Amino acid sequence: MKKITIALIMVISLIAPIQTMAESVTQTGTIIEPLEQNIEQIIDEITSEPRPINSDAIQNVKEYISEYFGNLGYDKIEYQKFEYNDENNENAIRHSSQADVFLVSTAENAIVDGIGENIIVTKNSSIDTTKNLIISAHYDSAEDSVGANDNGSGVAAVLELARILKDTEIPYNIKFILFSGEEKYMLGSRWYVGKLTEDERKQIIGVINIDTIAEKSDLGYMAMIEGNKRPDNAEYDDEGLKKLAELNKNSMSELFTPSDRFFLTMATNSDHYPFALVNIPAVSIVQDWQDGLNVNDSSDVKENMDIQRIVEVIDQVMEVLQRSIKFISKISH
Repeated sequence: MKKITIALIMVISLIAPIQTMAESVTQTGTIIEPLEQNIEQIIDEITSEPRPINSDAIQNVKEYISEYFGNLGYDKIEYQKFEYNDENNENAIRHSSQADVFLVSTAENAIVDGIGENIIVTKNSSIDTTKNLIISAHYDSAEDSVGANDNGSGVAAVLELARILKDTEIPYNIKFILFSGEEKYMLGSRWYVGKLTEDERKQIIGVINIDTIAEKSDLGYMAMIEGNKRPDNAEYDDEGLKKLAELNKNSMSELFTPSDRFFLTMATNSDHYPFALVNIPAVSIVQDWQDGLNVNDSSDVKENMDIQRIVEVIDQVMEVLQRSIKFISKISH
């Protein structure tokens, strides 16, 4: 995650009032809650050394993540390899507002400087649907950091959400995506979005990206939301996501004061941005940068993290999904 000044907006906590979603009720009635010990174990496994794109370390983390999903019982695990050229990537960064430049392969007709690999795990709905919700995080780190917070915290949140949601029915498919190359200005997510057809883009009802959420702070925790505006004629089938999109689309000046530190933005610093660039509703949950985060260096270690913050973000994401889960429950009885 790049150190840039960003304005942020909190929307997930404003989803229509409902019972807490810190827990998921499966088809068998079993209640599943986020577990700090699971989160800590994931972070321990993936942050033993720096894991930049195109390194042996990130390959080891990829294998761990794949095994984790396999052990949960997910059988649709795909890998999307991509090549990149560093010089062309620098040029693309200078044109980050132009989709026809920013989302194309940087290695086309150029020397290949490295290879990255996205991990895509699909949870299909029991309902016959082509609609997809993406829950994502990047699993690479900076070259000089083990990346506990940036972005071991996001990976742990996505993997724990996958465990909680495994046997919960939702009326759309969920794609859990772990992107590589975010630290090279979102190489993996740019490749993913750039390869989507127009029909595939329309099938995505929303993207919830999780990046850098768990550093200890004296200022108190806030899950901050950055995102994009959505065309006024867009339709949303899910009420929770509709509320999210509506709040994200409109000016927040009437709902929040400057002292709340919540602002509308179109931030370009994480893997939600390539989706937002092509008008797919996308948000990124991040920690408030006013907390003075230590990322991309040797201070980004587990000892400087607050694991409870990851639990809180999981709770908030589950709240977004609550209405869908209730909908399924109603039609199945």
